[in-house]
Amino acid sequence: MNELDLIKNDPYLKKLIAENGLTDPFIDENLPAFLRVYRSRDLCKGCQGLEMCAQKTAGERLSLEYDGVLIEEIERCRFGSFIHRRKQLRDAYIYCDIPEKLLDLDLFNIVPKMNQRTLFTELFNIYDEKRNKGLFISGNVGTGKSYNCTALANSLVKKGKRVAYVKAANFFNDLKARYAGGNEGIDTLINRIKNADVLFLDDLGSEGVSEFVRDDVLFRILDYRMENRKMTLFISNYSKKDLFKHYQYDRRDNPNTMNATRLMERIDILSDDYVLTGKDLREEEYA
Repeated sequence: MNELDLIKNDPYLKKLIAENGLTDPFIDENLPAFLRVYRSRDLCKGCQGLEMCAQKTAGERLSLEYDGVLIEEIERCRFGSFIHRRKQLRDAYIYCDIPEKLLDLDLFNIVPKMNQRTLFTELFNIYDEKRNKGLFISGNVGTGKSYNCTALANSLVKKGKRVAYVKAANFFNDLKARYAGGNEGIDTLINRIKNADVLFLDDLGSEGVSEFVRDDVLFRILDYRMENRKMTLFISNYSKKDLFKHYQYDRRDNPNTMNATRLMERIDILSDDYVLTGKDLREEEYA
C-alpha cells in the first residue's frame, strides 16, 4: 500500500478528508504533514497506558485541523488529559502533599464507608460553609481520615479556595532542609501556609519535636490562624491528650509544658474533636 492509500484508509484521517472535501492533489501537496500525523497516531494502536506510551511526550499525539489551510496540532489522549487535570489541580494548591492517585477524589465522586458517613457530613458542611470551626480528626490508622479530607481539599480547590494540604513530617523535613541551606524561603512558605483559606495538617504528631517545629513554626502558624479565624483541619493518629505529651518535650528531652499547653490551646480553639472509629481499610484492600 502506497503512502496516499495509507492516509486515505486511516480512520482518523479518512474522516478529516471526507468532512472537509480534501482532494488527492491537496493530500499529495501536504503529504509530510499527513504522514507525521499518521505515524504519531499509529503509535497509539494497542495502547497499554502512559507507562508504556511510545510517544515522544507521554499522553500527547499529533492531530490535524483544516480551516482553509492544514494545521498540525498536539492533542492529549484520554490518559494525557487525565494527567493534565491532575497537574492543574496540584498547581492550584498553595501547598500540596497529596499522593498522585488521590488527586482524582472529591466529595462528589466518593462513597463513604459506613463508619465515615457522619464525618463526611461534617466535611460537606465545611465545603458548604455551614461550619465555621475546623475539626481535629483522630483515630486508628487506615480508617479513612486522610482519604475523606483529601476529597474535601480537592473539592475546595475546584471551588476556588486557597488550600494548603500539609503532611506534617514531610513539611518539617522540607523546612529543616531549607534552614540548613541558609533559611532560603522559610518565611515565605510559612506565610503562605498561615494565610491559606483552608489548612489541612495531616498526620500531626508524626514529626519529630524540637523548639523549631513546635514554637517557631506550628505555634506561629496556628496563632495567626486562631487570631484570623481561618478554617483549619487536623488529622492525627493521636488524641489531643497524647499529642500534648508528644509536644511536651523537645528533641533534647527538655520538658516545656507551658509551650505545649499554648500550642494545644490554639488547636482546641481552631477545632472540634472528631474520633473516627473502625478497622484498617488498607488491610482489607490487600487481604
